[in-house]
Amino acid sequence: MKLQNIAVIFAIIIIPMTLILSAYIGIQIDTASLQQQYDTKLLDATHDAVVAFQLNSMQNNYSTNADSLRRDVKASINAFFTSLATNLRVPGENANYITQYIPAVVVTLYDGYYIYSPMEIEYQDDNGVTKTRYEHTLKPYIHYSVRYQTGNCDIVVNYSLDNYITIYGYMNNEYVSRAGYLITGDVASDGSQYRGVTITDADAKEYYKAAKEFTDWVKNHSFSGSKIVDVVIPKNTKDSNGNNYIQFANDNTKILNVSNDNDPEEVNSAFSAHKREIMKQSIQSNLNNAIATYSRHTTLSTDFRMPVLTDTDWDKVLSNVNIISFMQGLPVGVKEYNNYAIVTSTKNKQYVDPNLLYYIYNGYYHKLECPILQEASGEIKGYRSIDYDKQRKEDGTYYYNYKELACYTCIVSSATLEKKKITEYPYNIKQAYYNTLARERWNLNKLNVTE
Repeated sequence: MKLQNIAVIFAIIIIPMTLILSAYIGIQIDTASLQQQYDTKLLDATHDAVVAFQLNSMQNNYSTNADSLRRDVKASINAFFTSLATNLRVPGENANYITQYIPAVVVTLYDGYYIYSPMEIEYQDDNGVTKTRYEHTLKPYIHYSVRYQTGNCDIVVNYSLDNYITIYGYMNNEYVSRAGYLITGDVASDGSQYRGVTITDADAKEYYKAAKEFTDWVKNHSFSGSKIVDVVIPKNTKDSNGNNYIQFANDNTKILNVSNDNDPEEVNSAFSAHKREIMKQSIQSNLNNAIATYSRHTTLSTDFRMPVLTDTDWDKVLSNVNIISFMQGLPVGVKEYNNYAIVTSTKNKQYVDPNLLYYIYNGYYHKLECPILQEASGEIKGYRSIDYDKQRKEDGTYYYNYKELACYTCIVSSATLEKKKITEYPYNIKQAYYNTLARERWNLNKLNVTE
């Protein structure tokens, strides 16, 4: 066969393959680029929702009231959909086109969470006939709760992001109901001493006094010899919906028996590990049900499923207030877009994060681990980071609670500053920390306060 014929055959075979492969690669590149754009737009919209929540709740003196909080959450979710539609260049009248690809939005708060997802709604048509449809709505608030049943004890415990819990239920057919902070370490009965440190702030004293009383009540409260601290995690541990937590089947830890070895404020303690697992499983279970229900009733061909969140994602979710948004099934090139975004709120009235307390020294405010602060002498006062932000008055004007400037070292070296256990800091630093954290927690309004 002549060389020219071979060349022609080669060209006939290879050139079309090259063109097809080139077109395929081009489509894949365009798809990957579009996916990345959608990632950014989803993250931006979720961030806008968090900002809206922060602005509304920060300026709302009743932000911890159940009805008021629900309005703030609804407003933040509206901000999410408005921002997402704008980012995707979808006109306002066609915003519902985007909504159908959002199986759920989760807002995690101090002691529970909201899920915004489609659910069955009854309505009457023009002929007065009652019908049902699935419509996005904000579902009732879900507490981080778990039910313990063992022997003659049947109680429910509501957990929170910190060491505050609520206990209610029956022991030997007698009803108990109490809420408070669980603490360890030596505490003076009047709250004036904690772990060898003198407590000077009046509100901080009230915090330690009340926390000691509650912790003692948990340790000593008993009916017919059965104490609350003797409650273990039995095989049939259930959540508030009656569902089994099967992963605790072989765990006999006395979870409420707090001590120096089971410190509820230490992330590695049995109490904290169990609490985080309860919170994680609660969110997973209810969110999975919400998304699966939508998948069964949607008119889209997409199989909506809850994605697997990474350990890093769960660390974020279980450590502060967050908004998690899910977008699935949106056409993107030759694929369907499936992803989620998590944005943490660091400025809210829901939770006192010990890592977001700043301390005033020499005209500046510092982080706890700042080397300049370590050299400070005398008494140091600390406040929440949000107290240094601009505040809005009812007349529309603004003011600052504190006018100290941010420490330059804390700003430029925050990622490399050495973090230590609080017991390793100088006495005046520990005193500032215990006073500040206790005062802010004491002044934190809660939805589930009981006496």
